[in-house]
Amino acid sequence: MERKNTLIVALLMAFCSCGAFGATPESPFSVLDQPSPAMDDNTPIEVDAEELDYDKHSGRITAAGNVVITCGIDELRADKVIVYMNSGEAYALGNVVLKRGDTETRATKLQYNFRTRVSSLDDPEIDASPYNVLAKKVTRAAHNEYVLHNAKVTTCVMRHPHSHYHIRARRITVVPGEYIRANGAVWAFGRLPCMYLPFWHHSLSDDSGFRFRPGYRSRMGGYLLSSYYHTLRPGLRAEHHVDYRTRRGFAVGEDLTWNAPGATGALKLYYLSDDQPIDDDEDAATSDIDSQRYRIHLDHNQSLDERTLLLMQLNYLSDTDVIEDFFNREYRAVRQPENYISLSHQREHFSVSALLNARLNDFYSNVDRLPEVTIDFMRQQLGRSSFYYEGQTQAARLERVWMDSLSGEDYASIRFDTEHMVYQPRRYFGWLNLVPRVGYRGTYYSDTKETVTTESVSTTNTTTTTVVGGVTNTVTSAVTSTNSVSTDVARGAELRNLFEVGAEASFKTFKVWEDWGENRIDLRHILEPYANYTLRMNSGVEPVDLYQFDSVDALGELHQILIGARNKLQVKRNGRPHDLIDLDTYTRLKFNAEDDEQVLEKFYVDAEFRPNQWLSFDVDGIFSVEESSLEQINTRFNLSQKDEWLARVEHRYRADESNLIAGLLTLYPSQRWAYNAFARYEFEQSRVQEVGGYVQRKLDCLCVRLGGSALPGFTRSNGTEQDDDYRVMLEFWLTAFPGMALSSKSGY
Repeated sequence: MERKNTLIVALLMAFCSCGAFGATPESPFSVLDQPSPAMDDNTPIEVDAEELDYDKHSGRITAAGNVVITCGIDELRADKVIVYMNSGEAYALGNVVLKRGDTETRATKLQYNFRTRVSSLDDPEIDASPYNVLAKKVTRAAHNEYVLHNAKVTTCVMRHPHSHYHIRARRITVVPGEYIRANGAVWAFGRLPCMYLPFWHHSLSDDSGFRFRPGYRSRMGGYLLSSYYHTLRPGLRAEHHVDYRTRRGFAVGEDLTWNAPGATGALKLYYLSDDQPIDDDEDAATSDIDSQRYRIHLDHNQSLDERTLLLMQLNYLSDTDVIEDFFNREYRAVRQPENYISLSHQREHFSVSALLNARLNDFYSNVDRLPEVTIDFMRQQLGRSSFYYEGQTQAARLERVWMDSLSGEDYASIRFDTEHMVYQPRRYFGWLNLVPRVGYRGTYYSDTKETVTTESVSTTNTTTTTVVGGVTNTVTSAVTSTNSVSTDVARGAELRNLFEVGAEASFKTFKVWEDWGENRIDLRHILEPYANYTLRMNSGVEPVDLYQFDSVDALGELHQILIGARNKLQVKRNGRPHDLIDLDTYTRLKFNAEDDEQVLEKFYVDAEFRPNQWLSFDVDGIFSVEESSLEQINTRFNLSQKDEWLARVEHRYRADESNLIAGLLTLYPSQRWAYNAFARYEFEQSRVQEVGGYVQRKLDCLCVRLGGSALPGFTRSNGTEQDDDYRVMLEFWLTAFPGMALSSKSGY
């Protein structure tokens, strides 16, 4: 169970003591967050009954017939109540109802000693939202310890025995605010038991509970991913994993997550001895994956002060496929995990950062930065002048390292890069914005390269035999061929100097249409044309002679102008402008194009459409003017009606590479049912990548979701075959506590 008050409320609402009945210690009902007025021996008790009798000799008070006893916010009802004033023993018989606030307890008999404060109920049924408890007997064994005998606990509205699920146990001991201890605890859905724990100890002083994720995947077989999570101390939480897959075997894991003021992070460890590390459709002879598989992941973010931030991420893996196999959702987001430590300090006009990035797994390629130090100067005014300055200086030791399977040679260089730009924003004619600029960028490399081409001459003798008129003639000739081989030779230090001048120009104009359309709304169209001219000259080494680490090394001469226009169509919603359409189109004219290049190469589009709250449409793409064809386009379409249906279509196109469409449809015909279907299809390869869906049923206390997907097999680019992959997933969660899951929400 996940919440602190999982059973406390259900147990303790049965014990009401106040006034002449004797004062109680601090009320355990505080878990309800229902403050109760202080009570003492002077708190008045009101008794109302059809018959009331007091025996002075024995000190017995007998009340019968619709007995109602009230004390503060507590109310006790029964057919008959007997109280012995000398011993403090009290008995409530028949249709006993004990009510406090919104919580109600029903029982056939209540026994309570107001002096020893030991009490018990027979056949109690307790309503303490969101809990409902039925027990054979409840006793108070000590000052703050309670025992339920043969108890059933559920959050369902339907009462026992018609609840959709319940937890039952022979004996449950509760110390409020400390722990629950159960003997013979059984999880049951309806009347079908599904899990048995002979002994269960559950802390009530922290957020803790079990998670179970059953399912099936053809590559893994049937699986059950189980974990137990709990709080070690405020801000520090642990989760222990024990997983079993019929085709892969057992796996264990340990997660530590922390969330303290100014610091968050996680340490995740996972290990298994894989019974089948090589899939059936993979070649064991070429695979370097063995049975011992593991993942170590560390993620930490910390604010050292208001201006200083530390970011850290470390990943150490057994092989290239361990994340794809066992943490597929993470793999879809990031194919190659990063390893870095970053420290940054922010000031009003500049920031300083240091980055350490290194490869920990030799089966990946990477650019190691050991380290990289950067100082950034934000755009800022120079004194009281009309000029503004912006700049960046960076120093780094860079090393390109290749994965073992590639034949490329590693290379390294120390790079010092400094960039400075001065702007002078101007406004002409009251509407034209013009920002001329001039700048310099100098980059020093400790090591560069030179491509050397060598030629080798080889001679091959060929023999030709012919038969003419019965006479055989043999001719031997020599064929000479020349082979060219290009190699990179290390060269010394070089300095690249880039000088840049340019200007940005833009203006805005708009038009308003009042009372437009049937709804008589006001429309505003905003047009913002813009242009950005750049002339960059290179006085130094060319990119072809530089080791390539990132985009900085590819910089060279440039002479171009970027021309575009941004269009917006706006209406007012809730008194604020709302963009119905935001369309940005632009292109680049390259003036220093080579003989085989076009002046106008590409045309770019980026658009967002938001006509209403239930429809959105985004598209961005690149059109190649040189090829007169679409180079790439991304389209996203969302259509929804709250609590009724949701439709989503995404399309991604890359010329000669990929043409993928993905769709999703979810229907909510009622509050109880939900249906989902999704699919991905690749037109370039003419194959279905994945298809699946789920059916969800919501009960009064429980949600059940059954789903699955299929990934049809295909032929890989290297000619090998990938087998079909099928998945079946089962999910349960309590509507009262969505975080308490019996589900298949795994990395699959």
